[in-house]
Amino acid sequence: MENQPAKIKDTQGAAVLASVTIVGGLLFYWFIQLQAVREMLALAYGD
Repeated sequence: MENQPAKIKDTQGAAVLASVTIVGGLLFYWFIQLQAVREMLALAYGD
């Protein structure tokens, strides 16, 4: 039972890393999509 706190800490660290990776990927995707929409609007209506 000595190893439980370390195991929990590893699990929490993995969960935080996964969450940060997912949120970072979503923000990156959103930023790319925003640029694409701006580019399409510029093509449609001019600068």
